[in-house]
Amino acid sequence: PLNVNCRVEQFGLLMEGLEGEKMEVVESMGFGHLKHLSGQAMNKELGYWLMTRVNADTGELMAGDGREFTLSSEQVQCVLGIPKGERPVPLQMDDTNRVEIEKICRWFSKVEYGKACISIVDAKEYVFGEEVDSEKYRVAFLVVLLGMFLCPTTNFSSLASELTPALCAAEEASQYDWCSFVLDFLLRRARAFSHSFDTDGYAVGCGGCTNFLVIFYLDRLRRPPVRWGEYPRVKVFDKDLLKNVAEADRRNSGDFGKTK
Repeated sequence: PLNVNCRVEQFGLLMEGLEGEKMEVVESMGFGHLKHLSGQAMNKELGYWLMTRVNADTGELMAGDGREFTLSSEQVQCVLGIPKGERPVPLQMDDTNRVEIEKICRWFSKVEYGKACISIVDAKEYVFGEEVDSEKYRVAFLVVLLGMFLCPTTNFSSLASELTPALCAAEEASQYDWCSFVLDFLLRRARAFSHSFDTDGYAVGCGGCTNFLVIFYLDRLRRPPVRWGEYPRVKVFDKDLLKNVAEADRRNSGDFGKTK
């Protein structure tokens, strides 16, 4: 079974359940456009196929007819509408954020397979809870956002340890460049995916925001444009449109790349 871990449908349901003060917090963080994921679903077969077409070294995606498109942080912003601020998202723990990271770990840390990690499950419970403490709620939402949609891995219950420093950006999230952060993570996962695929002929799963790849790709097929000029594109490609365009691009063999 294809293990494409960008859990669009589950995250869309979460966004659908946020109202009032909670949605105001999310919008102030710069992630309000992701409410358009409500009711959407991930085409796992297409997402998997696209991951086989990503050149992580050059940052390019090859279409079915061999044409190559450059993936960029600007394209991530056009598709998802997430912040592309001037400040780089923290990648490492140092003296400036050590105390903050330790506090976050006390909030949502759990032990899994003998190793401490940030629990996506616990953070999700807090997001759906009654308390809307500004600082803790922002961190909890960011844990869920990264773990389920923007930077997912093959672990459904815990956040990748490399993402922990990024949680320090929760308080002023709108000022950070999440577009570059998400693209870099996707390309790292594409590199690991490609290594497994080239070695074994298949890969058991892939991480990263494959939903971005799906919309980026379908939006460039030679077909009548849909609400062209309206951004972010995630609000244009609803569940039915994604399904119909993807099926039109499917070859008789079951693979994709039929449409130029």
